[in-house]
Amino acid sequence: MRRTWYRIGDEPIPEGAVLRRDVVVHADGRQQFRRGVPLTEVLTRGVLPSGTRLPIAAPEEGELEQHVASQRIAEAIAGPGTILDAPHQGQVNVRAAQLGVVRVDTRRLERLVRSGHALVATVLDGRVADAGEVIAIAKAPALFVPERALARALAALGHVPLVRVAPFRRRRVALLAGERVRPAAVDVAVRALSEKLQRLGAVLERVERLAHDEPATIAERITAWRQTGTEFVLTAGSIMLDPDDPFLRALRRLGARMTVRGAPVDPGTMFWVAYLDGLPVFGLASCEMYGRISVFDLALPYALADERLDRALFAQLAHGGLLADTQLARMPQAWRRQEEGAG
Repeated sequence: MRRTWYRIGDEPIPEGAVLRRDVVVHADGRQQFRRGVPLTEVLTRGVLPSGTRLPIAAPEEGELEQHVASQRIAEAIAGPGTILDAPHQGQVNVRAAQLGVVRVDTRRLERLVRSGHALVATVLDGRVADAGEVIAIAKAPALFVPERALARALAALGHVPLVRVAPFRRRRVALLAGERVRPAAVDVAVRALSEKLQRLGAVLERVERLAHDEPATIAERITAWRQTGTEFVLTAGSIMLDPDDPFLRALRRLGARMTVRGAPVDPGTMFWVAYLDGLPVFGLASCEMYGRISVFDLALPYALADERLDRALFAQLAHGGLLADTQLARMPQAWRRQEEGAG
């Protein structure tokens, strides 16, 4: 990058030159050109008198202008379910193209930022995003960047995006409550769970409370629901710490695979997840059923978007697992306003 000054009216106009400092047009400071604005744009506006000296920077051979580099970074990191804004002040915003759960490859994101050739910031992995919300920004760290160095940094990503939005696919949900859950508590849980599911486009269409927790009955009910279109099963009333718990015995009988047994999340440490040939089954404790923020809010978007819930994912979610401090940040802006108003 070459730093110099340009006097308005001089010829030739340096090719690719941009302002390297903010330039105030009026004495009151109300109108100004920000650093990074192309010199040609300043001249086209015609608001500065001939002879005005402007601080500019011009590219050396093999360098990219900031907005071009930022566009390349954004195109490299943005995956399915995203759209890009046009560059503005050297930055490109990445937005959600649809309602869904944001997935961020945090390890590769860190590697890219450590290269020193890209500035990328994202929302939290697992955040629910409404269509149109900004979920990431991409910006080159200088007015001009070496094209080859940037290309090497982006090539290290392996042509796999860092940020994507997974749409919610599962719609039909069932709740099976055990004998330990009082009928009145089931009614309260149905209202709370239905509201949370509806926000994400799902419906709690089947609810049953068992008179007796028999493994055979539980297995039969889950099998019947699955065969008639249920895509996601919630259970309530199991005791995760008891190996002979009827719900856990039923899942073993069906050949389900337990992928999460206890979560590094509060509230929700006694949460469990199993899969029966792709059908997710959640084990909810009482704190997760009645409307307060819990591990259910954290895990639900992943399940409805058909994103795998396992120990590896929850190991990452342990950082930020104190949900009283972090869960609002995983919600769309409109939801946050509702939660804060309700509080």
